[in-house]
Amino acid sequence: MTAKYREIAYKLEVELRRMRSEGRTKLPTETELCSMFTCSRQTVRAALDDLAQRGLIVKRKGSGSYLAGSIADRSSKVVLIIEDEDEYTNPSFISRLRQMLKDRKYELICRSTGGLISGEAEILSELQQEQPAAVIIEPLNNVIPNPNISMICRLHEEGIPVIYFRTSYPGPSEAPLIGEDNKEGPAILVRHLKEHGHINIAGIFRCDDSRGLMRYQGFYEALGDANLPFDEEGVLMITSSDRRRIMQGDEGLLTRFVNDNLRGRSAVICQNDEIAFRLMRVLNNRGIRVPEDVAVVSFDDSYYASSAGITSLGHSNRNMSSIVSDQVTAAIEHKRIPEVRISWRLSVRNSG
Repeated sequence: MTAKYREIAYKLEVELRRMRSEGRTKLPTETELCSMFTCSRQTVRAALDDLAQRGLIVKRKGSGSYLAGSIADRSSKVVLIIEDEDEYTNPSFISRLRQMLKDRKYELICRSTGGLISGEAEILSELQQEQPAAVIIEPLNNVIPNPNISMICRLHEEGIPVIYFRTSYPGPSEAPLIGEDNKEGPAILVRHLKEHGHINIAGIFRCDDSRGLMRYQGFYEALGDANLPFDEEGVLMITSSDRRRIMQGDEGLLTRFVNDNLRGRSAVICQNDEIAFRLMRVLNNRGIRVPEDVAVVSFDDSYYASSAGITSLGHSNRNMSSIVSDQVTAAIEHKRIPEVRISWRLSVRNSG
């Protein structure tokens, strides 16, 4: 096998020069190479190992072998695919991440999907041609089957690192996740409310997003662990469409929640600060005092929370940006990166 694998390595080295001149970056699969050179998989692997040891190729587990440096040579651009870059939690995070990546000689490009699968598909299609250094994706409603997963897998197959942010899509993609522990988060809020004397606690959560469903699960499990009652009548499940209507000023859903779901309950855990802010306005308009009559707590710890005095669970934007920057850089450099959970930080304010 010794002479055979060296002969194949030499022929592949010639082919690598041709690939670089033609703009191709991915080598044929091991099966295809076995067929091309009429040899065993063991011999092909020995030839590829020889090329990798000499720094001519990079082997990516589950993806294949690529020209060394080809990914970095494509572009210095890192693309963040997000629903809305102007959404209230995003500008500060994006600004910090952009600077951190700039310090590492990368340019952050934000692309907004508008919350539409078609918008995401258009962006992913364009990235097939643009070949960025890496792609960060904040998934849309990820409990609904998404036809775009095949395009995400294709980026990965082409050697472009893909990283999921906050949550992930189900499916065959091997993209790592930088996310949150959305079962521990509600437990922190439940313990906080119990310490302040609240026994009957209501909740508002998203039902078309895995983060919302995990927060709901974490909520009722935390109530059980704290020996507090759980009653589904005290829970309102909302969709992304409901959230948009609420933010556009339609407070009918929250009014019905106050009338029907909040009776006999002294506290509410909200999906995010936007919902908490709007709920507090509805409560105030009905003469229900926060926190004297009802405590309101939420997730995100955004400027909504700081300006309205909402007790909220969130993350340090600096820490989050640093983690994402580190993971993106490691992925571009072909280092194996594990799933990361960003730690929570509770900011206690006047709402409960």
